[in-house]
Amino acid sequence: MPPDLCQVAPLDDRDAYVQEIERARAERERSFRTQSWSPVPEALRADWQGLQYYPVDPSLRVQGPLIRVVNGRRFDIVTTSGELRPCHEIGYFLVDLGAGPEKLPVYELLDQRSREENMFVPFADATTGTETYPAGRYLEVEPVERGLYLLDFNTVYNPSCAYGGSFQCPVAPDESHLRAAVRVGERGWSEAAAE
Repeated sequence: MPPDLCQVAPLDDRDAYVQEIERARAERERSFRTQSWSPVPEALRADWQGLQYYPVDPSLRVQGPLIRVVNGRRFDIVTTSGELRPCHEIGYFLVDLGAGPEKLPVYELLDQRSREENMFVPFADATTGTETYPAGRYLEVEPVERGLYLLDFNTVYNPSCAYGGSFQCPVAPDESHLRAAVRVGERGWSEAAAE
Protein backbone atom coordinates (compact mmCIF):
# COMPACT_ATOMS: atom_id res chain seq x y z
CA MET A 1 0.00 0.00 0.00
CA PRO A 2 1.48 3.41 -0.96
CA PRO A 3 2.44 5.37 2.19
CA ASP A 4 0.55 8.53 1.12
CA LEU A 5 -2.70 6.72 0.28
CA CYS A 6 -5.71 8.27 2.01
CA GLN A 7 -7.17 6.04 4.73
CA VAL A 8 -10.67 5.79 6.19
CA ALA A 9 -10.98 8.61 8.73
CA PRO A 10 -11.79 7.60 12.30
CA LEU A 11 -15.34 8.18 13.55
CA ASP A 12 -16.40 8.33 17.21
CA ASP A 13 -20.07 7.68 16.50
CA ARG A 14 -21.19 6.28 13.14
CA ASP A 15 -24.90 6.94 13.77
CA ALA A 16 -24.27 10.54 14.81
CA TYR A 17 -22.18 11.04 11.66
CA VAL A 18 -24.95 9.70 9.40
CA GLN A 19 -27.48 11.97 11.16
CA GLU A 20 -25.17 14.96 10.68
CA ILE A 21 -24.91 14.27 6.94
CA GLU A 22 -28.69 13.85 6.67
CA ARG A 23 -29.27 17.16 8.51
CA ALA A 24 -26.86 18.97 6.19
CA ARG A 25 -28.64 17.49 3.16
CA ALA A 26 -32.04 18.62 4.48
CA GLU A 27 -30.68 22.14 5.05
CA ARG A 28 -29.23 22.29 1.53
CA GLU A 29 -32.61 21.20 0.14
CA ARG A 30 -34.42 23.86 2.21
CA SER A 31 -31.99 26.54 1.07
CA PHE A 32 -32.38 25.61 -2.59
CA ARG A 33 -36.13 26.03 -2.23
CA THR A 34 -36.18 29.26 -0.20
CA GLN A 35 -33.00 31.35 -0.46
CA SER A 36 -32.48 34.18 -2.93
CA TRP A 37 -29.06 32.78 -3.88
CA SER A 38 -30.51 29.38 -4.84
CA PRO A 39 -29.27 28.04 -8.18
CA VAL A 40 -32.85 26.93 -8.93
CA PRO A 41 -34.61 29.83 -10.67
CA GLU A 42 -37.39 31.13 -8.43
CA ALA A 43 -40.07 30.75 -11.11
CA LEU A 44 -39.27 27.03 -11.40
CA ARG A 45 -38.92 26.06 -7.72
CA ALA A 46 -42.54 24.94 -7.22
CA ASP A 47 -42.15 22.19 -9.84
CA TRP A 48 -38.55 21.31 -9.01
CA GLN A 49 -38.18 17.69 -7.90
CA GLY A 50 -35.44 18.36 -5.34
CA LEU A 51 -31.99 17.01 -4.60
CA GLN A 52 -31.08 13.34 -4.92
CA TYR A 53 -28.45 11.53 -2.87
CA TYR A 54 -26.76 8.18 -2.61
CA PRO A 55 -26.86 6.48 0.81
CA VAL A 56 -24.20 7.61 3.29
CA ASP A 57 -21.11 5.38 3.35
CA PRO A 58 -18.67 6.22 6.20
CA SER A 59 -15.93 4.20 4.45
CA LEU A 60 -15.72 6.99 1.85
CA ARG A 61 -14.83 9.57 4.49
CA VAL A 62 -11.05 9.47 4.17
CA GLN A 63 -8.05 11.47 5.25
CA GLY A 64 -4.54 11.80 3.95
CA PRO A 65 -1.77 14.21 2.98
CA LEU A 66 -1.92 16.66 0.10
CA ILE A 67 0.96 15.71 -2.17
CA ARG A 68 2.11 19.06 -3.50
CA VAL A 69 3.55 19.41 -6.99
CA VAL A 70 6.46 21.70 -7.70
CA ASN A 71 5.70 24.19 -10.45
CA GLY A 72 2.20 22.84 -10.97
CA ARG A 73 0.77 23.59 -14.36
CA ARG A 74 -1.20 26.74 -14.98
CA PHE A 75 -4.03 26.42 -17.44
CA ASP A 76 -7.49 27.67 -18.30
CA ILE A 77 -10.23 25.44 -16.98
CA VAL A 78 -13.30 25.25 -19.20
CA THR A 79 -16.70 26.08 -17.75
CA THR A 80 -20.09 24.65 -18.68
CA SER A 81 -20.77 27.76 -20.78
CA GLY A 82 -17.45 27.45 -22.64
CA GLU A 83 -15.79 30.33 -20.77
CA LEU A 84 -12.22 29.90 -19.53
CA ARG A 85 -11.04 30.52 -15.97
CA PRO A 86 -7.39 30.69 -14.90
CA CYS A 87 -6.37 27.73 -12.77
CA HIS A 88 -3.26 26.32 -11.12
CA GLU A 89 -2.61 22.71 -10.09
CA ILE A 90 -1.27 22.65 -6.52
CA GLY A 91 -1.12 18.94 -5.85
CA TYR A 92 -3.16 15.78 -5.47
CA PHE A 93 -4.50 13.25 -3.03
CA LEU A 94 -3.87 9.56 -3.54
CA VAL A 95 -7.21 7.77 -3.06
CA ASP A 96 -8.57 4.28 -3.50
CA LEU A 97 -12.33 4.49 -3.95
CA GLY A 98 -12.73 0.97 -5.26
CA ALA A 99 -10.63 0.89 -8.44
CA GLY A 100 -7.13 0.87 -6.96
CA PRO A 101 -4.98 3.90 -6.08
CA GLU A 102 -5.74 6.99 -8.17
CA LYS A 103 -4.57 10.59 -8.15
CA LEU A 104 -7.25 13.17 -7.31
CA PRO A 105 -5.88 16.55 -8.47
CA VAL A 106 -6.30 19.70 -6.39
CA TYR A 107 -6.46 23.10 -8.05
CA GLU A 108 -6.60 26.75 -7.14
CA LEU A 109 -8.92 28.99 -9.15
CA LEU A 110 -6.76 32.06 -9.73
CA ASP A 111 -9.71 34.42 -10.16
CA GLN A 112 -10.88 33.58 -6.62
CA ARG A 113 -7.74 34.37 -4.70
CA SER A 114 -7.95 35.03 -1.01
CA ARG A 115 -5.45 35.21 1.80
CA GLU A 116 -5.92 31.49 2.32
CA GLU A 117 -5.21 28.95 -0.36
CA ASN A 118 -8.47 27.89 -1.96
CA MET A 119 -8.49 24.21 -2.77
CA PHE A 120 -10.78 23.37 -5.65
CA VAL A 121 -11.42 19.65 -6.18
CA PRO A 122 -13.67 18.92 -9.16
CA PHE A 123 -13.85 15.31 -10.29
CA ALA A 124 -15.66 12.96 -12.60
CA ASP A 125 -15.97 9.22 -12.05
CA ALA A 126 -17.56 6.12 -13.57
CA THR A 127 -21.03 7.48 -12.70
CA THR A 128 -20.57 10.83 -14.46
CA GLY A 129 -23.08 11.53 -17.20
CA THR A 130 -25.32 8.60 -16.33
CA GLU A 131 -25.97 8.68 -12.59
CA THR A 132 -24.33 12.01 -11.78
CA TYR A 133 -24.00 15.41 -13.45
CA PRO A 134 -22.08 15.31 -16.78
CA ALA A 135 -19.66 18.14 -15.85
CA GLY A 136 -18.59 16.33 -12.67
CA ARG A 137 -19.07 17.01 -8.98
CA TYR A 138 -17.15 19.04 -6.40
CA LEU A 139 -15.49 17.98 -3.15
CA GLU A 140 -14.73 20.29 -0.23
CA VAL A 141 -11.46 19.49 1.55
CA GLU A 142 -10.70 20.48 5.13
CA PRO A 143 -7.46 20.39 7.09
CA VAL A 144 -7.44 18.15 10.13
CA GLU A 145 -4.14 17.57 11.92
CA ARG A 146 -0.42 17.22 11.21
CA GLY A 147 -0.68 18.00 7.49
CA LEU A 148 -3.64 15.69 6.90
CA TYR A 149 -6.85 16.66 5.14
CA LEU A 150 -10.35 15.24 5.39
CA LEU A 151 -12.02 14.23 2.12
CA ASP A 152 -15.61 13.31 2.86
CA PHE A 153 -17.07 12.01 -0.38
CA ASN A 154 -20.49 11.76 1.29
CA THR A 155 -20.62 15.55 0.96
CA VAL A 156 -19.76 15.83 -2.76
CA TYR A 157 -22.20 18.04 -4.61
CA ASN A 158 -23.23 19.10 -8.08
CA PRO A 159 -22.14 22.49 -9.35
CA SER A 160 -24.82 25.20 -9.38
CA CYS A 161 -25.22 24.97 -13.15
CA ALA A 162 -26.82 21.53 -12.69
CA TYR A 163 -30.06 23.25 -11.66
CA GLY A 164 -30.62 25.85 -14.34
CA GLY A 165 -29.87 29.54 -14.38
CA SER A 166 -26.87 31.21 -15.96
CA PHE A 167 -24.03 29.79 -13.87
CA GLN A 168 -20.61 29.15 -15.38
CA CYS A 169 -19.27 26.12 -13.54
CA PRO A 170 -15.80 24.66 -14.08
CA VAL A 171 -15.88 21.23 -15.71
CA ALA A 172 -13.72 18.48 -14.18
CA PRO A 173 -10.52 18.33 -16.29
CA ASP A 174 -9.57 15.03 -17.94
CA GLU A 175 -6.91 14.27 -15.31
CA SER A 176 -9.63 14.54 -12.62
CA HIS A 177 -11.59 11.61 -14.07
CA LEU A 178 -11.47 8.68 -11.67
CA ARG A 179 -11.92 5.04 -12.71
CA ALA A 180 -13.95 4.29 -9.59
CA ALA A 181 -17.72 4.65 -9.39
CA VAL A 182 -18.17 7.09 -6.51
CA ARG A 183 -21.70 6.27 -5.38
CA VAL A 184 -21.95 8.65 -2.44
CA GLY A 185 -22.96 12.28 -2.11
CA GLU A 186 -25.24 14.13 -4.46
CA ARG A 187 -26.38 12.16 -7.47
CA GLY A 188 -28.53 12.84 -10.47
CA TRP A 189 -29.24 16.33 -11.50
CA SER A 190 -32.49 18.05 -11.78
CA GLU A 191 -32.29 20.97 -14.13
CA ALA A 192 -35.31 22.98 -13.14
CA ALA A 193 -36.00 23.96 -16.72
CA ALA A 194 -36.25 20.30 -17.72
CA GLU A 195 -38.78 19.33 -15.05
